[in-house]
Amino acid sequence: MRKVLITLLTLVIIGAIGYFLIPVDPKKKNFDYSVSLNAVPANATFVFRCENLVKNWSQFNNSTIGQVLQATSAHQNFGSFFTRLDSSANAVNSNFFKEKMFVSGVLTAGNQLNYLVSFETKDYTPEKIKLFIKEVLGSDPSSSKEYDLVKISTYNYNGDEIYGAQKDGVILFSSSPILIEEGIRQLKAEKHLPDQPGFKKLLKTADLAADGNFFLNLNNLGSFLDLFANKKTSFRKSFNEFGGWSELDLNARDQSLMFNGFSFISDSTDTYIKSFKNEKAQSLNISSVLPENTGVLKYLSFSSFESYKEKYDKYLSQKQVLYKHQKNVLNINKKHSFNVEADFYGWIADEMALFTINGDEASFEKNSGLIIKLSDTEKAKTGLNEIHKSTNVDSKIEYQTFEIRDLGLTNFFNLVLGEEFSGIKGSNYLIIEDYVIFANSVSTLKHIVNFYLRGKTLVKNIQFNRFYEQFSSESNLFYYYNFKLASNYFNHALSEESLKNYSTHQDSINKLQAFGLQINANKNLFFTNAFLDYSSKEEAQNISLIELKLDTTYSAKPWVVKNHYTKEKELVIQDDNHKIYLINNVGKVLWEKQLEDEIVGGVSQVDRYKNDKLQYAFVTKSQIHQIDRKGREVSGFPVKLKASVTKGLVVLDYDKNRNYRMLVVQGKNVNNFTVDGKQVKGWKFKAGKTSVASDPELLQIGSKDYILLSDFEGNVRALNRKGEDRIKLSNKLPSGAANHQVWKNNALSNSGVLATDTNGTVFFVKIADEMETFTIKSFSSGFKLNYQDFDGDDVLDFVAIEDQAIKVFKNNKKPLLEVSDIEFIPAYGVESFKLKEGQINIVTNKEEMQVYGYDETGSLLNGFPIEGVSPSLVTDLDGNGTSDLVVGDKLGSVYIYSLGK
Repeated sequence: MRKVLITLLTLVIIGAIGYFLIPVDPKKKNFDYSVSLNAVPANATFVFRCENLVKNWSQFNNSTIGQVLQATSAHQNFGSFFTRLDSSANAVNSNFFKEKMFVSGVLTAGNQLNYLVSFETKDYTPEKIKLFIKEVLGSDPSSSKEYDLVKISTYNYNGDEIYGAQKDGVILFSSSPILIEEGIRQLKAEKHLPDQPGFKKLLKTADLAADGNFFLNLNNLGSFLDLFANKKTSFRKSFNEFGGWSELDLNARDQSLMFNGFSFISDSTDTYIKSFKNEKAQSLNISSVLPENTGVLKYLSFSSFESYKEKYDKYLSQKQVLYKHQKNVLNINKKHSFNVEADFYGWIADEMALFTINGDEASFEKNSGLIIKLSDTEKAKTGLNEIHKSTNVDSKIEYQTFEIRDLGLTNFFNLVLGEEFSGIKGSNYLIIEDYVIFANSVSTLKHIVNFYLRGKTLVKNIQFNRFYEQFSSESNLFYYYNFKLASNYFNHALSEESLKNYSTHQDSINKLQAFGLQINANKNLFFTNAFLDYSSKEEAQNISLIELKLDTTYSAKPWVVKNHYTKEKELVIQDDNHKIYLINNVGKVLWEKQLEDEIVGGVSQVDRYKNDKLQYAFVTKSQIHQIDRKGREVSGFPVKLKASVTKGLVVLDYDKNRNYRMLVVQGKNVNNFTVDGKQVKGWKFKAGKTSVASDPELLQIGSKDYILLSDFEGNVRALNRKGEDRIKLSNKLPSGAANHQVWKNNALSNSGVLATDTNGTVFFVKIADEMETFTIKSFSSGFKLNYQDFDGDDVLDFVAIEDQAIKVFKNNKKPLLEVSDIEFIPAYGVESFKLKEGQINIVTNKEEMQVYGYDETGSLLNGFPIEGVSPSLVTDLDGNGTSDLVVGDKLGSVYIYSLGK
């Protein structure tokens, strides 16, 4: 991929523009020819024109984007320097930095980018200049020398040396004495940078009303960017394919930077971009297929692939590599029985793009792909089948409603489409709509399918659409970089030192939303637009992504299970007619099965056969079930029980060796079964006088196991693996207490069982045979008190619902949350879910069929309330870093909403 123009964002636009001042004064300015521009070396990497330096720095520094960058050390250094400039200018009443100024970056020996600042002195006397420089730098020159009859002075500032000179009314400053000498030579030369045909033409196109003008030398920019790249990345090679100068007019806003201008390519220059000359730009239709978490995109379009390929071959010929390219294609045709021209080129339409999704941050290639629009779907399938026949590779993976195949080719796209496609080494592919998508990894294609089926594509993403509205609707070339989604790109391209610096400032950079660059052909001038945007807040999308229909409503929270083949999350839901459904992460019902009763407790997964294939284990009132992935009861199940089940199935794997034990609570009794559904011999549990009140839980301390439980008579018990009482406790919970809950701690002495009485007093019987009592607060009648890990710290908290208010406390009585004026009794209490950023607390008004979502401060979240009557579930269903809310309505529909990151 042409990483160049994307890295331009972070390394040039953020660096150079952010740190060299962005004028934000909207008043119309006269560009005027300035003799100070003559001092800029012809090999400059970039030139930036600005006026009123100090004032504009202040305005930029106070803008939203300026504040985003304030955390970076470079910004802080410049801020300190410009504060010094401002006070110095005031001290000598100087208007130096109100003049037109040119800042150029030039690569010097040793591969360092040094800066040359040039501006006219106009009516300033040598004494005034000397006084101002002394005031700014804090001292007189430490030394000086003469070059070509011009005095070059050296100043010391904060441990660094700064060089200055004055020649023919132009003041020069630089971080390099070599650049000062070059500037002097340029001023004396007969020809200057503005005399170059390309630069001269771009000067005429510069918008005089813009906030500033940026000139980029694409021939030299790549060499500069290579200073930040690792050895496997060559920005210089990529940028040289674009060549020439670009001029971008800056229009600065508080939360965005827009650049509009032209790139000039002369007739004599051999550049890749000329392949798009007179080619019709298209409308980025690939956005209907690519996922919304696309982090990096390089899009190209043309009137037709045939006309583009003809110009591209001409470019290769001028570069003297056409023969090599044609030989590569010929060798493929000879090696295989298919024909590249007919079976591959023949069905390419007018769009293609390289892209990277936000998957494994450490692997750029794993998450990269190539998408190509098909001119004729049937012709494409025929051509691809010819390739399959030739390579004798025709593996097929049925995934959702799509078929993933592999052509069996390696490095194919590099050879037939060009070196910029070398990142796509594999040939796994699938067809969606009228596009074929190739990827290095099958998992990337599955990821794309998941997003596509859920409607989570770029074209449906609010932020991307608002961003793309800043550009022309059609593009020949479009580069897109989403800061939050492209960490894998930086890991791939940057050197170790640069990556370390990027990581240090990543939080600041990620506050910016995205950068885009668009190039459209127009003879020798190519329209060039760039946009850098800051997103002030995440869009509260809460858009229903999936709606699926059950036979009727459901009243039990869905259970999250794992697909042992894909490792992805899926859902098990039981409706109110006792039918269960297995639903994948894109909302497709994989199977449904009718049961006689409702599931008691939860659904666990076991690897019964120890072959890494999982079964679903659970109990109903009268049976133990074990169901395989296809919805079939496995051998020996269901197991019919003599007494009713009163608690959910507890699956224990003491030694993590898959020798499971399944505990079934039936009133007073706790029975023990093997994973095969047979009762465990030697289980010696002795039932008490009343039913078991708490779900049994396993606590392992050192080499000992403790199965903790309690009964309604108040007995707290700690059992061994045989069901015998390992510890005899004399302390008891009050008879008739409610809300029994095992409280596990790392220390045995602080573990035990909680319960509450009708006054709200909390009783805690510890395994150390100690009783603790405490009152969270004084409750009125009709309160409800429950325990749950509210804030995700693995410690139980206390959730109280009382007097139309929800209050949450830590066990030290510290309040965590209060939501007042709840004019209903929450049907399922407070359902709390930890998100990557913050928390969501859900309460349901079942009568009004409304679901409310509150943040950790008790504030109602954007997009709520929504329709729903069922318990809610929040999870990252497809593993993309975005949380999803699953909720059902009164008609038996299940909805999945995106809550954002």
